Amino acid sequence: MKIFKRSLLVFTVLVSALIVGSFFFLKKSLPPMDGKLALPGLASPVSVIRDQYGIPHIKATTKMDALRALGFVMASERLFQMELSRRMTHGTLSEIFGELALKSDKLYRSLMLRRSVERMIAKEKVEGRFDQHMWDEMQAYFDGVNEYIKTQPLPYDLQIVGIKPEPFTPWDAYIMTGHMAYSFGIALKADPLMTEFARQLPEEAFQALRNDPLKAPLKVSAWKDTLAPFVLPTEDLFAGTFEGSNAWLISPERSQSGKSIFANDPHIGFSHPATWVEAHIQTPNFELYGHYLPLVPFAILGHNRHHAWGFTMSLADDMDLYAETLNKDKKTAIFAGKEVPYQEWTETIKIKNEPDLVLNMIETLHGPIMDEVLDRKDLALKWAYHRPDNNPMKALREMAESHDIAAFEKALQYGTAPGLNVMYADAGNIAWWIFGDIAVKQNPNSDMILDGASGKDEYTRVLAWQEKPHQVNPESGIIVTANSRPQGLDPMIRGDWQSDDRYQTLIRALNEKDLWSVDDVKALQTENYNYQTRQLLDKLLENLTLNDSDRQRFDKELKALKGWNLHSEVDSTEASLYHQWNNELAVKLIEKLPAEQRATYLTTPYAWAFYERTLLDDASPWWKDQDKTKIISEAFLNALEKVRGTKWGEIHTVEYTHPLGRGFPLNKIFNIGPYPMPGAYNEINNNKMRGLGGDFKVVAGPSTRRVIDFAQPQESWGINPIGISGHILSPFYDDQVQMFLQGKYRPQHMSDEGIQKNTRYEMTLVP
Repeated sequence: MKIFKRSLLVFTVLVSALIVGSFFFLKKSLPPMDGKLALPGLASPVSVIRDQYGIPHIKATTKMDALRALGFVMASERLFQMELSRRMTHGTLSEIFGELALKSDKLYRSLMLRRSVERMIAKEKVEGRFDQHMWDEMQAYFDGVNEYIKTQPLPYDLQIVGIKPEPFTPWDAYIMTGHMAYSFGIALKADPLMTEFARQLPEEAFQALRNDPLKAPLKVSAWKDTLAPFVLPTEDLFAGTFEGSNAWLISPERSQSGKSIFANDPHIGFSHPATWVEAHIQTPNFELYGHYLPLVPFAILGHNRHHAWGFTMSLADDMDLYAETLNKDKKTAIFAGKEVPYQEWTETIKIKNEPDLVLNMIETLHGPIMDEVLDRKDLALKWAYHRPDNNPMKALREMAESHDIAAFEKALQYGTAPGLNVMYADAGNIAWWIFGDIAVKQNPNSDMILDGASGKDEYTRVLAWQEKPHQVNPESGIIVTANSRPQGLDPMIRGDWQSDDRYQTLIRALNEKDLWSVDDVKALQTENYNYQTRQLLDKLLENLTLNDSDRQRFDKELKALKGWNLHSEVDSTEASLYHQWNNELAVKLIEKLPAEQRATYLTTPYAWAFYERTLLDDASPWWKDQDKTKIISEAFLNALEKVRGTKWGEIHTVEYTHPLGRGFPLNKIFNIGPYPMPGAYNEINNNKMRGLGGDFKVVAGPSTRRVIDFAQPQESWGINPIGISGHILSPFYDDQVQMFLQGKYRPQHMSDEGIQKNTRYEMTLVP
């Protein structure tokens, strides 16, 4: 007994020591938020006030000082995220994580991000357009980041992994915009897959599988080999990919306040730490409340007292694959009957505990060869991001600096990618433009691999600025974008547009009343509803055939479905049954496709558009040789077997996964959740699972929700899915989780009164 008690005491002491030691290990790297700290390079002291949600309000005498302080503060909260983002986009993750990250590194080396940025900067210098002042502003931000690395304890996650970051530079920010542009496009996944389908299927069946069937004649390039589907190698690593977005603008004439109202919720893969860092900068000549990517000095989303802007993905098809005919002895590619020299270079990837890997890269007239990424060889990636006139960084800076709508519009013309619907509002104006290239192509069938040798599948031209769809102060007083095909675009131009469910749901809702308030907009932004659900559910029920026994056995469920309010709330069993029914039927519809291709297709946005059209169209070629009522009824019974009596929030859950929490037991320490999640794929509250046919674990959704009424822009509304801090002991680590899940908002302060009233911490940075 004495031995047992002694052993228990020793065990208790050891566990207590471990807990205490772990606490102090974590605590020593908490972000500094109080007191006075030196920050070399400042011209004058800078005040950094944290409000009740940890948002830093940075007050400085110059913008350069404010950016230096912003970099310091950003590093204090998100240095691990910054380092992983840099390594991902530079293709150096394998140096830390070994072969686990090799596919990701090969992808980002092949995307040629740094070479593209270097060409753009070199071209600007040759033409006398290089903006040295902007570069100096970026450098000031990174000087702040680097000073934090130099003088403060490294965050615990960096210490666990064993990384001390090298100094950051403006190149890192530019290259990060390449990740944004890449994650908007699906060509590497979709184009080889659609090429295979076009080759395998009758034309009518293939056209139905497209997201947006073209009226142009079908043209399929000559093909020899079967392609293995492409799997995004960063999907299970460290990147939050951009998935969609909602945004709408309400003119003064349609607003109860008499001023414009702005609303935006960009949909991005859920990550931990969260995607955005919010910060408010104020100087005598510049003010901005911004949502920043931690590696980029200029706000991606922002507002001030004059104007606000936000984005949805335009999903213009700015990324194409070309099948090249290469002669590697001569180092040429055939183009329009001639041998044209290609360029070569090497990329060296360092791999933890393995020899270095040297990649031999090729760039043709169309772009880099993707041999290290795709199963089919000699495919070149033509991408608007590679154009030497593409400077999205300058666009971001100038958008924030604009003092009127004309200057803001001019700022949007500095970039060719990523493809964005840019939404703008000030007190008296609302506007939408498309940022980035929209190309007219000789062969509009660009959801398939194009012929790189003939010269007959080339771009004819890129639409001029005023040719691209846009709206400024429309008579309706409403502008909506939600990743669907833009109104007014030539039908011969295709894109990777998503179903127009969210667009139509929002348009219908916004037209139901003449005047809108902020509270009305917040309620709409969090609505768990898709207008198409009524029509789809009616069609399913219309074709449901059950025997008497099953009809009696499932009478309760059928009555509940018929009386359902069509909203995907967490306590709804009807939502579970409806969504599972769709899942089962989507798989059955295309079960004759090869399993690997079917699984990949169901993860594309094309799948939902195909499913809706097919279910509602009795004449669809996909019903040929199939008993529609039989497979709809079988899908219903399968769905019941899996989710009968199950609440939506039990299966539709979200877990915010930290890079260190991807396996047991660290997931129990570093991850946040899982939690029941309302909404559903393509509802206004667009919470997306990985794809149709799988489970309902949410992987993407609103990365923030913002509502700004220009009657009072200094006190607007927003939310973060988790919290601003990446540090587990910070009071701002997960303080917004429940508000976000419940569809609530918190204030975004810009007024001195609001900031002072809600001050929680105050730090002064001194030269």
